[in-house]
Amino acid sequence: MSVDAFFAKVPFRAKLLGWGILLGPLLVLVLLARVFLRPEPMPSELVYGCYIADNAPWLEVEPGRIRVGDAERHAFAYVLEPAKEGYRLSVSPAMALNPQPNGRYEFRNERGIGYFWPLLPKSSDLPRDLRSPKDFGGRFSITARDSRDVLYVRSSRAEACE
Repeated sequence: MSVDAFFAKVPFRAKLLGWGILLGPLLVLVLLARVFLRPEPMPSELVYGCYIADNAPWLEVEPGRIRVGDAERHAFAYVLEPAKEGYRLSVSPAMALNPQPNGRYEFRNERGIGYFWPLLPKSSDLPRDLRSPKDFGGRFSITARDSRDVLYVRSSRAEACE
């Protein structure tokens, strides 16, 4: 006995009502998730400032670009965006922190379109703990070519980025 034969004598209206009862709540859940699970937008002004890290060039986040304090004076374009875990800076072009023999890091051009730098909260190094823009702790992480995470922290001294 096939499924079609089982429902052969069921009126079309009853079938439609049955499918509505099954699919209606699922559709409502999907719509509610789209509305309420959207991440809160993060204003770019929250990330502006001078960031410093141990043995790495300083970075100054400005409207539309990130200036790099290395000998070649690189610059990045960036977009502040929500991610699966927290928020991140999506930067381009693809320049990675490369370790130097003296123990310092320098930005060098790489192949690719760019990188993602996760923003971090005040009390944790896990980007998923940054649930809203108000949790941003003035820190972000960059993974260097030697697989170490270089932690950049916003400096309160403006002269640090000169």
